[in-house]
Amino acid sequence: MGNLFNLDNPLWRFMGKLVDVFILTLLWFVCCIPIVTIGPASTAVYYVTLKLVRDEESYTVRSFFKSFKENFKQGAVIGLIMLFLGIFFIWDIYLYFTMGSQIMTIIGILFLGIFMLYLFTLTYVFPLQAKFYNKISRTLKNALFMSVKHIFRSFAMIIIAVVVWVGVLFFPPLLLLSFGLIAFLQSYLLVNIFDKYIPKEENEKDDEFNSDLGIEEEGEQVHIVMTQEDAAYSTDQVLSREMLEKKNEQ
Repeated sequence: MGNLFNLDNPLWRFMGKLVDVFILTLLWFVCCIPIVTIGPASTAVYYVTLKLVRDEESYTVRSFFKSFKENFKQGAVIGLIMLFLGIFFIWDIYLYFTMGSQIMTIIGILFLGIFMLYLFTLTYVFPLQAKFYNKISRTLKNALFMSVKHIFRSFAMIIIAVVVWVGVLFFPPLLLLSFGLIAFLQSYLLVNIFDKYIPKEENEKDDEFNSDLGIEEEGEQVHIVMTQEDAAYSTDQVLSREMLEKKNEQ
């Protein structure tokens, strides 16, 4: 019985993370009310969940607003870009399929394919913004690259999102965990993907990092760089937010 009340008990740890997911979802809904803040709010959720799955986070609310503030400008722009693109694709696909002609249906199918690439990019763009420093254009390109590069995991993450939102339709109380739960479950896949693009600490030498970090066996490259108004570092570095924070503390 004593072990039941041990805070290190897997059951209590699970319940603790469930509470964090609930808090993140509430914060996300509240911070998304102005619409233009959807981007930074989503980025902040992933910032926390990427740490939660590694058991690195203990201050959920503080970390959420820390990321929300740091990523407000870029996150807002990315959020609006993805929102308008989503509306554009959905509206066009609807029109093409309702026009009735064979040519319009074919065009609609083509747009569906492009829409899938959009969904892939959407799945990665906010976690990337949460994890790495980059220009907006580079973050979008990296999101598309990674989503195609890791296509099976991309499908898995989309399935996670669909299952949770469908679950909300059949069990409305699940709405209280919805987005936070999606981000949390997806983060288990995302941390393994992101680890492939972060230099190991033992290979770091002062401020020098590779500008192109790729999968050697396939010869493909992805640029993960820090370029956000920090003259102390070169714009072609591979730098995660954690790395920059450690360097600033030194």
